[in-house]
Amino acid sequence: MRSARDWLLGGVILLLAGFMAVSGCSGGESAGGDGHEHGVMTTEGEWHETTSGPDELPSFLLRYADRTVDLYAVVYEHMDILRQLNCYCGCMDANDPHDSLLRCFLVDVQDDGSITWTDHGANCGICLMELQDAVAFAKQGKSADEIRGLIDAKYAPADL
Repeated sequence: MRSARDWLLGGVILLLAGFMAVSGCSGGESAGGDGHEHGVMTTEGEWHETTSGPDELPSFLLRYADRTVDLYAVVYEHMDILRQLNCYCGCMDANDPHDSLLRCFLVDVQDDGSITWTDHGANCGICLMELQDAVAFAKQGKSADEIRGLIDAKYAPADL
């Protein structure tokens, strides 16, 4: 008769085997040959996906609420402001730190206009709240300096 420990160990092994099988896609062109890359899981645990440009959002957003999709849809439009803002979720202090709030949503814009997105922001409530506030302040006509001051005042830890 198997003990609970044996069943648990077997379940963990099965789960790991399933994860390895599912994560076998390592990038490159899709089977459709449409030039759209499969996402790539990075060593930081973020999912990166390249799309043709700002009008094509990453497919990983299909798993998220409309609010998250709507926020990602305005990231490109507000890039200049977002790259000037700190993120206070801890990602700027990580081993491979982000350099701004922008990096929580967008990794790179290539010369051909294609964009590499990351799911970090989609998985982080602080990043989403900061983005939502920054966009709202921008719509109110506030400058990048004013927005940075407001974001810092609301999200920066008291000991900074």
